[in-house]
Amino acid sequence: MIRTSTSEILLVFPTVNAVQREHAIGVMDELKNAVLRGVKIRILSAEDDYIKGRLDILRASGVVVRRIETPTESKFKMLIVDRKTSLIVETKDDSKAQFRDAVGLGILSHSSATVMPSVTIFESFWRETDLYEKARESDKIKDEFVNIAAHELRNPIMPIISGAELLNDKIGLHKDQLGDALYNELSSESRLIVRNAMRLLKLSEDVLQVSRIDSGTFDLRLEAVDLDSLIRNAIVDVEKSHSGQKSNLMIVFASDLDKNRQRSSFKAHCDPAKIGQTLFNLIDNAFRFTEEGQILVGAGIYDDEIIIHVRDPGQGIDPEIRSRLFEKFASKSNGGTGLGLYLSKKIMEAHGGRIWVEDNRSGSGTTFYIAFPLDLEHDAVDRKNIMQSGVRAK
Repeated sequence: MIRTSTSEILLVFPTVNAVQREHAIGVMDELKNAVLRGVKIRILSAEDDYIKGRLDILRASGVVVRRIETPTESKFKMLIVDRKTSLIVETKDDSKAQFRDAVGLGILSHSSATVMPSVTIFESFWRETDLYEKARESDKIKDEFVNIAAHELRNPIMPIISGAELLNDKIGLHKDQLGDALYNELSSESRLIVRNAMRLLKLSEDVLQVSRIDSGTFDLRLEAVDLDSLIRNAIVDVEKSHSGQKSNLMIVFASDLDKNRQRSSFKAHCDPAKIGQTLFNLIDNAFRFTEEGQILVGAGIYDDEIIIHVRDPGQGIDPEIRSRLFEKFASKSNGGTGLGLYLSKKIMEAHGGRIWVEDNRSGSGTTFYIAFPLDLEHDAVDRKNIMQSGVRAK
């Protein structure tokens, strides 16, 4: 059929194994010869990294090849020549390497009543690939924009933060000359600049992280970490970001990580930056939704898991968003983006762990928990979970 073609060939390869089999029996060479005769060829094919090289050779010869997912569970190869002849061959066992072992029933037709519906099916698949290509290009443009925007936002933010902190230090040095009223006013304004610049920095970093997760380039960098110090640093960062606010609110940390262990400090295998980011998100949320009292942060080891909790006596979770709390943009807070808990969930899953929330028994406030495997000898990461979540460990 391919050898007798004069104007057009439409071809569907449903699986990468089908491409392998067609290559083995010489179909690819016949297609290249048809191009030399001036025949226009369009192919819809399954594709992976291995088979891409063979399809790229066809592309280089002038064949238009588009990638498709297998359209149906009932796999079939479709060949239509000059819109006059069609051949549809079912795939009986796609695991077989030989063509004769893999295929089943075949239908050859020269009837327009049979051929034209096959052409319609092919063209329908072809239009779907048009939409897919446009969507993929849009996603690529969006990802590039997000990456550029996030990086460009970070560049001016750091000098703003540094300058405001330096200004606050200079204000402190001249406290006596300024007087209490002016000192308090200037100090408050400089801290406001720092707080808002920190919020903008966190937003840019969150957006960048979400983009990396969506594109599958989100990396874990695992190392042995003093977890108590990591938690304390997250608390200090939250307190610094809310400097001068809520004087009746305290953050209290209690750790049982060293309990019954013959060592000076507990070490856990994790990505310190990512776990630190998760801790900051949880403690910062607790601070923002609590007006007074104590936020209790605790850590311990239970049934071969490290579990850290953040308990607050705040206003609790709005019932409207509770069911989608860990999804992107699930937020009703003033100034919240709804990215923090989504990122925290992805980070914990990448560590082979989990995150969840419970209402406090007291009737007010909530407790967020994060947990990940305890393993002092090896990386505490479930490789299967990493692959499923699109996150890579290094």
